[in-house]
Amino acid sequence: MKPGELRRFRSFIAHGADYTEGSTFMVLRVNTFRHSGGIVDILLDGRIEESLGYFWVEDNSEVLNERR
Repeated sequence: MKPGELRRFRSFIAHGADYTEGSTFMVLRVNTFRHSGGIVDILLDGRIEESLGYFWVEDNSEVLNERR
């Protein structure tokens, strides 16, 4: 994942907020850590969600603006 990437959640997920299948978001910031993956900040429904687990976001969403 990288800043500016547009992604969509794959399925209903409860993680302290209402992320639902098909919710589209933009990756704002990525801080990677050597052993724990890291954290990401996203823009979702006009609000910034901070410090989400990198692997959690990556595993539960898919990129939308990827070149094919």
